[in-house]
Amino acid sequence: MNNSKNSQYPEERRLVTVLFADVHGFTSLADQLDFEVVSDLMRGVWLELDQVIEEHGGYIDKHMGDAFMVVWGAPQAREDDAERAVAAGLAILEALETYKKNSSCKETRQLDLRVGIHSGLALAGYVGLRDEYTVLGDTVNIAKRIEIEAQTGTLGISEATYQFVRGVFRMSDLGLLKLRGKEDPIQVYQVTEALQQPTKLRYRSAGGLETNLVSREEKLKHLADLYRQAQHKEYPLLAIVRGDIGLGKSRLMMEFASRLEVEEPHLRLISSRAFQQASKVPFYLWRNLWLNLFECREDDSPQAAREKFINGVRSLWGQRLGPISAVETAHLIGDLVGIEWPESRYLAPFNDRPEQKLQRAFALHNEILSRSQNEGPLVLALDDLQWADQGSMSLLRYLVNTREGKLSMFILGGGRPQTFQRYPQLEDMAKDIDLKPFDLDPELVRRAYPALKSVSPDVLSQLVQRAGGNPFYLEELVKSLVRSPREDFSKLDIQEHLPRSLHLLLQARLDSLSSAARGVALLAAVVGRVFWEDAVLAAMQKASGTTTILDVSTLTIRENIENALHELTRAEMAFPRAGSTFAGEREFIFKHTLLQEVAYSLLPHKYRGQCHLAVARWLAERVSPELSVMVAEQYEKADEREKAIHYYRQAARHATSQGNIEDAQSLEEHLHTL
Repeated sequence: MNNSKNSQYPEERRLVTVLFADVHGFTSLADQLDFEVVSDLMRGVWLELDQVIEEHGGYIDKHMGDAFMVVWGAPQAREDDAERAVAAGLAILEALETYKKNSSCKETRQLDLRVGIHSGLALAGYVGLRDEYTVLGDTVNIAKRIEIEAQTGTLGISEATYQFVRGVFRMSDLGLLKLRGKEDPIQVYQVTEALQQPTKLRYRSAGGLETNLVSREEKLKHLADLYRQAQHKEYPLLAIVRGDIGLGKSRLMMEFASRLEVEEPHLRLISSRAFQQASKVPFYLWRNLWLNLFECREDDSPQAAREKFINGVRSLWGQRLGPISAVETAHLIGDLVGIEWPESRYLAPFNDRPEQKLQRAFALHNEILSRSQNEGPLVLALDDLQWADQGSMSLLRYLVNTREGKLSMFILGGGRPQTFQRYPQLEDMAKDIDLKPFDLDPELVRRAYPALKSVSPDVLSQLVQRAGGNPFYLEELVKSLVRSPREDFSKLDIQEHLPRSLHLLLQARLDSLSSAARGVALLAAVVGRVFWEDAVLAAMQKASGTTTILDVSTLTIRENIENALHELTRAEMAFPRAGSTFAGEREFIFKHTLLQEVAYSLLPHKYRGQCHLAVARWLAERVSPELSVMVAEQYEKADEREKAIHYYRQAARHATSQGNIEDAQSLEEHLHTL
């Protein structure tokens, strides 16, 4: 308990990112210049660097001569604190170089800067006679040690920070760093620059459970071997990570991609994910890929969307001459994924030949992906393919089978075991990485979860037995254990204290939230695994009675909704997504499909129809014809038959106009069931 009389913030353990920076050279300057001159130079440097820190939202904890310490995540947290910290680290390195270049004092050329960053739990509160707010603990010490070990002019980060920012910055592996007083060394990375075009969707977590991937090294090695094979082929190599729900397909793919990003500095990684709520949206997998890559949003003006898409295609096109232009490619591929091109001379020849237009768009996918290899290896990561629409899978099948031109692309897909039975050609050509439930040694579990370091072998054995070889179940069990108020786990009976099924465990985790966060989770589940803050607000405001039954009447103010979403993020139940479908809309994703399904099951049936109706109307005001099937499904669940039929027909007409006969027929067949 904090006893400070002037405390504005409580004393608490918080997940923070700490930056240490040390300017070298002032001591030697003091031997060459008058003290007052050196003092003025120091003030000038700190003014420059402090301004950069403030622009990136950092809390300057203290200045210590020619060094300073900065904190993100305390006293207030943001979802992207670690990204802000690393961006600030790069920015202050650049700011010092600019200051030296513009300074009239030539001696400033001797100044250099070292930066170290680490993320972790720390005790935040007020200390000392002056009641100064600060953070204390190992997280601070590790950040300082990384700074000390960094080379001048560089930025070093820990493995923990790396996990938050991977896919946003270009990094290289510096190996293991042994820390004084610590038994185990830590992995350290050097950050060199921000990626101009982040190449994968990311989840940001504000939670604090540190995890290490174990018992998958053999699978990672297999993937690495297949990746190397792909570099020597002239056509794509497809590898599929298969496994039942909860076995860690996505985690394995993300871990492999992250390692590649460190080992291959010129790698181009492009990714997309299919979702159940978009499983009937034609070419959604590729729409999601291209529009996110080029930062196009659903509510961009047509002109803005066209400009973004053409500029995005040109950024991948390179200097190689050929009979095909970047503009033609942008028009054909853009048309496939929903970009409008009025009076396009490239589309005009296909006005009455939609199937030929589709084949041309397929061929141009091959062309642009081939050209995107100009600067380095190309990896295409496609997750949750069990939810992919038929059109998206047809394009994937085309790319894997085509032998037109050289396309040494490694395609990494993820899906459940039966995903490819409908696509025998892909089934035959894919290299399989099968994930099975595994028997974990209790000590491996201890290595996987450092928070269990002091837990007894008996409790570890009980955890392993209860999880039944399912990594997702195991992780949720660990969270329930370490976040419980119990301090002594040596005599804990797991069989008695933790739920006996994953469904019950997830339900218990949702019940442990505040009433506001639980209510927001239930309403978000109506939208789908991917949801938007304003869609949740619409469901709450427009569906009468939900505020009473869910006890979320205080959420009439947006700030309270934001607090609830932040709680879900800290509990690692939902993550903000980098890049939203709608400009200005915060987009989130439930950590796992099962969690979304359990949250939805807790919403009383009598309120579901009203919630679906509110979400349908919210979507209808924002989506283009390409996504009209998502509106139709919400209306169908709301039992608004006529509205649902209208939007399903709109979706079928659009699929037909695109030459996507398979998806059009599927939509027509569904219409007959209404």
